[in-house]
Amino acid sequence: MRLLCHEWRKLLRLPVLWGFLALCLAFNGLLLYQADGLRGWFNQGSALASTLGQRMDGAFVQALEQRPPSEYGSAVLDAARTGENIFETFQLDKLCAYYQNGVLQHSPWAQEKMAEKYAKLAPRQAHLAQTQAALDLYAGPATQAAHQFLYGTLFRALTAEGAILGMLGTLFLLGYEGMHRTTLMVYSTRTGRRRLVLGKLTAGALAAGALFLLLCAVTLAAYFTLWDYRGVWGASVSSQFNYITELLVRRPFLPWADFTVGGYLAAAVALGTLFCGACALLAGLIGALTPNVYSAALLLVLLLLGGTYLQTLAAQEEAWQGYFLLNLQPTATWLSLSGWFTELGLSALVPWQETKATLLCLALFAGGGALAAWFLARKDVS
Repeated sequence: MRLLCHEWRKLLRLPVLWGFLALCLAFNGLLLYQADGLRGWFNQGSALASTLGQRMDGAFVQALEQRPPSEYGSAVLDAARTGENIFETFQLDKLCAYYQNGVLQHSPWAQEKMAEKYAKLAPRQAHLAQTQAALDLYAGPATQAAHQFLYGTLFRALTAEGAILGMLGTLFLLGYEGMHRTTLMVYSTRTGRRRLVLGKLTAGALAAGALFLLLCAVTLAAYFTLWDYRGVWGASVSSQFNYITELLVRRPFLPWADFTVGGYLAAAVALGTLFCGACALLAGLIGALTPNVYSAALLLVLLLLGGTYLQTLAAQEEAWQGYFLLNLQPTATWLSLSGWFTELGLSALVPWQETKATLLCLALFAGGGALAAWFLARKDVS
């Protein structure tokens, strides 16, 4: 613990860290300002939910009919009168066939795996139909746009910022002695420079998670001050007003578990914290095996961007086994953030893929870092 505190102190005394953190918060503020028009629309739906409740049942319709007419209320009233339980009518088999007969038509293996995924999703659809989650108001017509802004734009920016801070911070810790020309001095200590690597990786990963949570705390505090969520925290994210569109196909927001708005946010923050820690460990693994931090940073950028390019190339060449394998890399998990915990369409083959991919990366990079530290501790410095 004493070593971790010493390494964290180095980070906290780094002016560039706080400067970059300030730039991130300023950028997030610009994102909030850009969505100000959507905010007013969302707050109308939240106020309606606070007054009349979340479930669009007969009492909800009767109470809404007695209110003065408004454009927003009329759109909600039409949906409430219809009372459509979209999970009763949505056909998963048609969605599966769309992928099988479309982009995956030349890959029997991918067709089989996609069919297995949607077969596992069918009980979830039946459960949501039975519980009538689709009849939750959430925030009415503003739901989908607001949900995608929060997770597809704002939360994606927060996760990228936390990951970048974690990766740069870890590389800084690994290169600290080299930059200050104290490497030989540390080699002569009882602990030794090489045995410090594991501590530096641990410090970098924990710092990445802490910095991400700090960014979330400040940015989301501003967000929830402006956006009124008082009436929607307990609503189901599977409301009929929420949906996902991929390859021009619109489908309900169908997660692998029952999520309220508050529960979904908590799960996303938790997974985002682990994701940033995994990215920091990846940077640490590369930094530990690379002569200097500058070449490590370059290699890290090439690895992240190159993986995304290879995935795109695999899709173009219809090499679907390689494509789905590359879906496990951190950049693919980050790009799918707006649909986390759902079936993710062409971006996933198994349930909870974004969660499993993050945990897998975390374990692999941590194990790789431990092996690198073990190797360096036994390497001859002569």
